[in-house]
Amino acid sequence: MELLKNPEDRGYPVEYLLSRLRGRRANLIREWKKLLYEPAIFDHLSSAQYKGFVYDRTPEGLWRNLLKEYGWVYSEMNRQLREIFKPFFFYTELRTLFICLRQLKEQKPAHMDELLLTSLLSDNIKTVLKTSPGPGEGVAGLEELLGPLLKAFQGLTAVFDTEGLRGVEQRVTNAYLVHVSGTKLYPVLQAFFSHVIDARNIMSLYKAIRLNMKAMPVFITGGTIAQERCSAILSKGDMFEVIALIRKTTGLKIDSPDMTRVETALYRWTTRFLKKEARDPLGLGLILDYLWRCSLEAMNLGVLLHGRELERELVEAELIV
Repeated sequence: MELLKNPEDRGYPVEYLLSRLRGRRANLIREWKKLLYEPAIFDHLSSAQYKGFVYDRTPEGLWRNLLKEYGWVYSEMNRQLREIFKPFFFYTELRTLFICLRQLKEQKPAHMDELLLTSLLSDNIKTVLKTSPGPGEGVAGLEELLGPLLKAFQGLTAVFDTEGLRGVEQRVTNAYLVHVSGTKLYPVLQAFFSHVIDARNIMSLYKAIRLNMKAMPVFITGGTIAQERCSAILSKGDMFEVIALIRKTTGLKIDSPDMTRVETALYRWTTRFLKKEARDPLGLGLILDYLWRCSLEAMNLGVLLHGRELERELVEAELIV
């Protein structure tokens, strides 16, 4: 069974897609600070000046726009490229699964159907979500369908019963990252997922110390930071050791242990890595860099959307540039 859609292979060579993406990358927003101080930010998206892929002004709409752009890139790939990038695309589609499960809980099937129209998830997965009367049935259906294929989806019903949807989301995401890190991936994707795992482990460590959590956080294998090191820092409860870990891992200095600064540093670390990988004009790093930049565009516009009434300096601190 396929995890993602399998559209017709048009046989485009890699060089053709790289050329298209260079052109589309030039349309992405670069001057975020200038846009931040626009009196009517989202009018800019409807103007002739903006040539990017985002047109909606709601959080759900921003995600649909991103999925639509991902779908276009996926459709332009030949079969070999799709196989290379499937781990990335399915990882991004985990969020679609989680949104749909939440919409089942909120009894918003119309919203879910609209989202699934742009999703790359396979028809079998979409059918499970569309035919489930509630989140419990949706979780059980996903476990039955995907459990035999991916360990990440095994035992989900029990997790849902004890920890709810939040527990399901954490279990699936962590287990899928462990699974992916243990498979043979194209080098730039292997490095990308290592970044993702390190970032999640650092955030888990940071939150556990900052919030004085009693439950032991789950540290994922597959990154460059040893689980034992995270556990040792956690046992000391020293936030400054977390800051030192971030600096050593990312090369970026954080002035204070503020959650926004921690998160933005981790995003900028991955952004800098992919920008470097994209310098090879014939390398696949350019594709991953474009997909990542698209996700940042949607994320930053979401920050601007939520921060319309806030001080500009506070909003600026949350932008990933």
